[in-house]
Amino acid sequence: MPFPDVQAADHHILTEGRAAFTYFAGGQVEVGTEAPPEGARQVAFAGHEGLKGTIPVSAILAGSAIEKVVILGGLAAVPEMLVDTRDFVRPVWRDGVLTLVTQFARNGVLVPFEPPNNRPCCAGH
Repeated sequence: MPFPDVQAADHHILTEGRAAFTYFAGGQVEVGTEAPPEGARQVAFAGHEGLKGTIPVSAILAGSAIEKVVILGGLAAVPEMLVDTRDFVRPVWRDGVLTLVTQFARNGVLVPFEPPNNRPCCAGH
């Protein structure tokens, strides 16, 4: 299902409650609900409603369809590590595994790499 007027960061698309993902194809954003391609960003998935606030990696893995949590640079997150979800979690498909990419924030807490409110690079310049 193509969306020619959707910008790269506009991925708040739900498809009738089904597990939807977004990806680029032919220079535009596509929304799919079947087999996601490598790098697709999962918008809706089992358990996404419960990923709010600051929660341990183990809770993310146990309570959602996310199968892996990694830290930017390729390190695997330890189950006891905390993730401040900022109430926005957008995992990606890597090697056929739904993966949440995180980065370090303050005090060793992780945050999803993708912020809840993307802004264009160099905005305001």
